[in-house]
Amino acid sequence: MEKLFAKLKEDQYKIPFMSAIVIGLITHLYMIVNKFPNMDSMSNFYFDQNMVTSGRWFLKYACGISSYYDLNLVNGLLAIVFLAISAVYVVLFFDVKRKPSMILISAVMVTFPAVAATMSYMYTVDGYMLGLLMAILAAYITKKHKFGFIFGAILLALSLGTYQTYMTATVLLCIFDIIFSLTENEDIYDVWNKGYKYLIMGLGGGVIYFVVLKIFLAVEHKKLDSYQGINEMETFNLAAMPERIAEVFHDFGAFMFKGRIFVNNFVTMVIMSIIVSVTLVSIFVLFGKNGAFKKWYNWLVLAICIALIPFGTNFMLLFTSGIDQNHLLMRMQWVFFIVAAIVTAERMIVAFESIKEKLVVAKTITVVLVGILCYNFFLMDNIAYFNLQQRYEKTYAYCVRLLDRIEQTEGYYQGMPICMVGEISKSSYPSTDLTKDITEKIKGTDGDWVIYKGAQYEEFMKNYLGASLNILEGDYVIDMYYSEEYSEMTSFPDKGSIKIVNGIMYIKTE
Repeated sequence: MEKLFAKLKEDQYKIPFMSAIVIGLITHLYMIVNKFPNMDSMSNFYFDQNMVTSGRWFLKYACGISSYYDLNLVNGLLAIVFLAISAVYVVLFFDVKRKPSMILISAVMVTFPAVAATMSYMYTVDGYMLGLLMAILAAYITKKHKFGFIFGAILLALSLGTYQTYMTATVLLCIFDIIFSLTENEDIYDVWNKGYKYLIMGLGGGVIYFVVLKIFLAVEHKKLDSYQGINEMETFNLAAMPERIAEVFHDFGAFMFKGRIFVNNFVTMVIMSIIVSVTLVSIFVLFGKNGAFKKWYNWLVLAICIALIPFGTNFMLLFTSGIDQNHLLMRMQWVFFIVAAIVTAERMIVAFESIKEKLVVAKTITVVLVGILCYNFFLMDNIAYFNLQQRYEKTYAYCVRLLDRIEQTEGYYQGMPICMVGEISKSSYPSTDLTKDITEKIKGTDGDWVIYKGAQYEEFMKNYLGASLNILEGDYVIDMYYSEEYSEMTSFPDKGSIKIVNGIMYIKTE
């Protein structure tokens, strides 16, 4: 314990950890102390997180630390603690030593809007952030220890078993580390050895993940779900590779230029333009200053690393089709581009130590620009939480009115089968989502309403209004939708929006 506390007093542990805790609490406190459901959380007040059919065989254990209840305070605080530890190991991985850089890395990691998107799924946020931590630790241990790739592979397998997309965080960290090794003009054999260890760690982690997944599926007598092409992970479709590689590059460009996360106003456009330009120039300046440009093989490795960056952002597209590429939950790895910019700025300052006094303006600009970017992320997160509250309030009021009409309809009785189309008519209600331009890409927090299908009405009214409804799904909805009786109905709240047909209550909300 004495050794542990001694370590925690060191700047590389203390500063990023405490910065992440403080900034994380300030950023996400609104969500942690309130209860704002999204479409999925309404049916997950208690969920054992057995997601083996989605390939997430370790999620049950990762989320078990906080129990299987949807506990905002516990889950939210654990998520921030895991993020804070992640920030520590990112600092250690890149050997960051300047205090402003440590604080900025922590700030950007806890404010990045992908965290807010994950927080909207509060019932699983702690497990996901633990999965991210294990992905970072996999890269860190592989780099820092001679046989670390063995333990790194195990950690990567656990991360994959929690949420597969966090493998991309590991991949990006490894790529950026090799790029920085090249700028430092490290011996090419050391660089190749490092790359080899990273490759073995990645392949080993993938093999362990699939072996354990097969065991879980066999023991539980289940098979992978077809949702978002998850079941395709069991087979390697070589013929589809050219198309999927093209899709990876398309996705990379689409999110970079249209993702509306890094750039969503004129100020952030200017900031990101400066950050990207300065970072690229700095990398090549470091490449030249340290003499790395004289060796042709350094240029070759650098080109390979740059070409692999798009794969690092969405590696899973190579193995599955149909992934919801718009979901920000799958974009947490993009935060490491800003981290790489911070690390590059620090290395430039160290490289030009002899004239560091003359670099005071450059150092200040870096801190200010990334600081403003983090503040913009902070605002985006809280605007997203604001919309979550507005959606809940509107949905609650809407469902109170709908439930009252259902119960007042002549012929209705408790347990009567109800058939409805869940999407609420946009023409019947004013659009009151004031945050669309900001939250439209932060999936889970966007839109006017929490509900969009019948099963969600059933869950919302059961959990928030204390009413039990017997909502039908599947073929019943299709038969109702194409029936003559339904086509003649008007949308709720009109009088003709609820009708009993052959013992089944039809409700038209679309």
